[in-house]
Amino acid sequence: MKPKIFTATAAAAVAVGAFFATPTDTLAAGMAPASMLANTCNACHGPDGSTYGPATPSISGTNMEYLVDTMQAYKSGRRHSTIMGRIAKGYTDAEIAAIAKHFAKQKLVRQVMQKTDSGMASKGQELSRKYCQDCHEKDGYTGIDYPALAGQPVPYLKYQLADFLSGSRNIDENPAMSKKEKRKKKRNLADLKAAEGDAGFQAIIDFYGSRK
Repeated sequence: MKPKIFTATAAAAVAVGAFFATPTDTLAAGMAPASMLANTCNACHGPDGSTYGPATPSISGTNMEYLVDTMQAYKSGRRHSTIMGRIAKGYTDAEIAAIAKHFAKQKLVRQVMQKTDSGMASKGQELSRKYCQDCHEKDGYTGIDYPALAGQPVPYLKYQLADFLSGSRNIDENPAMSKKEKRKKKRNLADLKAAEGDAGFQAIIDFYGSRK
């Protein structure tokens, strides 16, 4: 049961390596430019991957390899989704690598207008630095290794935490994380739950959601 405050790659590696070596934004003869392939993503994730919300995350500026791993997980069904699994199946590995490289180069613009509780956000900053900072660095602003959390839509943050806590999003099946990182993430979630309860998770959501 979800907490009451919440509701809701060898071939890929080859493609990534090949794409890094390609001087243009097309990988293979006949493949559409990456910017054109990415247009489909912009409809939900916003211009150049910077979302307007309300529940779809920004993906601009996110690490390319992380994006590739995520898309491949959607494509194979290893990561649960409502629509991304169907979308990912429509792309080849080379196209996924091209799309990931395109969005990794874009600047993240935080443009979601949302209300958060300033007191909760202050507490959330303290908690995030204790439980989240090892991966989501610089108060969640950096996307160097993991997706930036600062400024993401509050509903998205809420749904993702709910999925982690319920087990519907299995941390052990995340190809972007090492075994050590997986153990630590599960431990941090459990420790935060034990120490702060649902209010602790809500505080962290308010903190990241309040960032501009």
